[in-house]
Amino acid sequence: MRRFYAVGLCDALGLGMYLSLSVLFLDRAAALTNQQIGIVLGASGVASLLGAMPIARAAERLGVRAVLGALFAIRCAAFLALSAVSSFGQALGAAAVAGLLSRGIGPLIESGLISRVGDAQAVGTLARLRTLRNAGMAAGALPAGAAIAGGAAWGYRAVLVASAVLFLCCAAVCRGFPASAAAPGGPGGPGGRARILRNRPFLAITALYGGFTLSALLLGIGMPLWIVQQTQAPAWSVTLIQLLNTVIVVVLQVRLSRGSERLARARALMCLGGLLAGLGALVVPLTVLGAGRLDLLVVVGAAVLLSLGELLITAGTTGAALLHIPQGHKTGHLAALNLGFAVTTVVGPPLISTTVSWDWAGWVGWAAFFTTLGLLALRVPQPRSRARREQVATVAA
Repeated sequence: MRRFYAVGLCDALGLGMYLSLSVLFLDRAAALTNQQIGIVLGASGVASLLGAMPIARAAERLGVRAVLGALFAIRCAAFLALSAVSSFGQALGAAAVAGLLSRGIGPLIESGLISRVGDAQAVGTLARLRTLRNAGMAAGALPAGAAIAGGAAWGYRAVLVASAVLFLCCAAVCRGFPASAAAPGGPGGPGGRARILRNRPFLAITALYGGFTLSALLLGIGMPLWIVQQTQAPAWSVTLIQLLNTVIVVVLQVRLSRGSERLARARALMCLGGLLAGLGALVVPLTVLGAGRLDLLVVVGAAVLLSLGELLITAGTTGAALLHIPQGHKTGHLAALNLGFAVTTVVGPPLISTTVSWDWAGWVGWAAFFTTLGLLALRVPQPRSRARREQVATVAA
């Protein structure tokens, strides 16, 4: 397991370095226009949606170890190419290749990590991985910040080269994964897709997860826009709430996930997470009642509620989803679950930026949305027995 944790941490460091300066890199080092930057980032996001399931099917056919090693090698090459771009076409091509892999790698790390543990241990194992990855993303922002402070084009390019080196290290570590982690999980292709599409409770959980994760985007996009446009809170409070979110996730992720391998607990976590996210959204417009320090207290309180809601939602949906995944088919199902979040990252930003402009009505709408999802989570059905699930999976294959 240590190798999987190492790969997850190293991958997060590289991504944290890139994500912290991607927009400024395309602006200041690649000299793209704002419109071109939007197209490049949009193409990367769309490519990530297209790549997730084919990558999962390849891993089920060829094995996690082989596919994951190849993906990291390709990602290394893509980031090296991205570090050297000097035109719109070059940036578009490199970013599209990098994006194509982005939603496929995470589920492979997760499925390989939990391939040798039971459902009772899987949720805690994944929670520890997410804790490491969040810490890695935060640490990756440090060298990116240094490059941004320096302002030199070569500094931005050097950070991307460093990210590429980290991905190459990940590829090397993957070669040492145990053989059991490389064993294919079942036939790929259309049969795998049909198995997931027939799993209606899992699809419902995936849809819930996609909707729930809008709370994380609301914290990362909606609140910064609200703070700088509608409040008298200091601009540095944007950084403060992001740092606060990271600390809460790192400290509480594992602790709050305990017991979520039981459906009753998973339902309760999802419901409470939705209610906390709704309450956090409802608190934000209270900034109109005060100024200065009071505005700062309000946004910090809202950030804490949204962060706690995010943790409970992640733990609950992960636990519930694992209970509805047939044995031997975790890779494809985890990729599908991740796809729910990937779709959210594409449609969420324009939706959130639009509703923030609706003043308090937008936040009340989000509060009602998350509260409704929380109540719906209580209706997630019980999984069929392990024996019955295995029998159905065998017949379907």
